[in-house]
Formats: sequence, structure tokens, C-alpha cells
Amino acid sequence: MVSRHWLYFGGFVITGILIVGVSLMGLLDGLSVLSGSVSYSEEFVLLAMLGEAAEWVVVGLVLGLFAVIFFTAAVVSVLRNASLPRDDRLISLVGWLERKYPLLRHFDVAQKVEPTTEDRQQQLKEQYVEGEISEEEFEREMTRLMDDTSRDKRSRSKTGASVEIEDQSK
Repeated sequence: MVSRHWLYFGGFVITGILIVGVSLMGLLDGLSVLSGSVSYSEEFVLLAMLGEAAEWVVVGLVLGLFAVIFFTAAVVSVLRNASLPRDDRLISLVGWLERKYPLLRHFDVAQKVEPTTEDRQQQLKEQYVEGEISEEEFEREMTRLMDDTSRDKRSRSKTGASVEIEDQSK
């Protein structure tokens, strides 16, 4: 089965091709004013050409709108399904972008790029194996990660319990 973002991209390509065709037809229709027997002054030639091709301009604008919609849908679809690397620097950049542009919060990119505890543990192990950190630092950081994980679980369970109590009272 074809994925959704390829369908959106296909719609974008097809509307782009249609825009080119409509533009050529409008150009030909507008140039037909020059071959007519009616003589126009220099100022009115452009208006006459635009008047002759008005319907093509409207169709081109509508197709342009559809092309923008298809392109936006394709980009959003790709971003929602993208496998993004998990990195602390990337999470700070995404956090800044989400604060600056609140609309981006709807895509949950920050949660997708934030490193998990397992990612952080793996990174610590790699640093220890490569000799970048000492054994004491490794153990201290692993303990800190485990403490952070247990605190997060406890805080989540407390909020979950309060939600359950509120639901039971209704």
C-alpha cells in the first residue's frame, strides 16, 4: 500500500503540472488579443490580454492553492512519521522553536527527539568504553539517571492517581 505522504506529494506534482498547462493556455489566450483586428493603445494592451485570459488566471490561482495544500500535507505527513535522532542539543533547538512558534507544539517533535533513559545509559556506556569518563563518573551518572527515572515514575503515578480520584467523583 502506498503511504499517505506519497499520495500528497503525487497530488502536489499533478497540480504543478496542471498549473503549467493552465499558464500556457492563459498565455496563448492572452496573446490572441495581439492577433485580433482591434487596435489597442499601449496602456490597454496588457489589460486586454489579462481580460482575455482572466478565467485561466482564476483556474491557475485555485490550482496554486491546491498545490500549496498538497505540499503542506506531504511535509506534515513526512514529519509525523519521521524517525528523528534523539539528542540533547536537538531537544534544546526544538524546544526553542516550539517556544518561538507555538503551532509546532501540535506535532510533538520535542517528545520524539528527547533522549530516553536507555539512550542516555547507552551514551554513558559508550563514553566509559572509549575512556572519555572514569569509572566513578560512570557509576555516579548511572545512579543519577536511575534516580531521575524513579522520580519520574513516582510523579506520573501521583498524577495518575489524582486523575482517577477525580474521575470517580463525577
